[in-house]
Amino acid sequence: MAMLLAMGLALTAPASAQTDAGKNTAAVALDDDGLRHEVEKRWRDAGGLDDRLRVEVRDTRALLTGRAANADERVTAVRLAWQVDGLKEVINEIGIGDETGLSDRAADMWITAQLRKDLMTDPEITSSNFTIETVNQVIYLMGRARSPQELERVRNHAREIARVRRVVSHVQVPN
Repeated sequence: MAMLLAMGLALTAPASAQTDAGKNTAAVALDDDGLRHEVEKRWRDAGGLDDRLRVEVRDTRALLTGRAANADERVTAVRLAWQVDGLKEVINEIGIGDETGLSDRAADMWITAQLRKDLMTDPEITSSNFTIETVNQVIYLMGRARSPQELERVRNHAREIARVRRVVSHVQVPN
C-alpha cells in the first residue's frame, strides 16, 4: 500500500513545486491544465479521439501521444490541438495503428512510476521540472532542465529502466 501511495505522489508531484526560475508552477499548471482540457474536449467532440490519444501540456507546449486509427485521424488530432488558443507549440508523437494491449499499458505505467521515483531520489535533478509520458515502452520527456548535465542525468535514468525501447526528449535547456 505504501508503494502505491508513493507512486501516486510521484506522479502528481510536479503540479505544486517551484521551478528553478522561481516561477510558481502551480499558476502555470492551471493554465496548462485548462489547455489540456480544451484539446481533450475538441478530440471528444470530433468522435472520441480522446479515447486513444493523450495530451500533456507544460509551459503552453502540448505533447500528443497515443495511437490513431489511421493517418487522417492523426492529422485531425494535430489540427484540433493547434486550434486551441494559448498553445505555443504542438509536438506530434502520435503513432498509427493499435499496438497496445493491457500488459503494454501496465508496463507503461510501471516505467513512468519507476522513472518518476528515480528522478525524485536523485539530488542533482529537480524532478518537478519534468513531465513523463510513456507509450508502448517509449518514454517522452517534456519540461525544462536547469542544465545540459541535468538533462543527460534524466535521460540516463530513463535508458536504464527495463523494457524501455526509446527515450524521446522535448525538454528545453537554457542557453
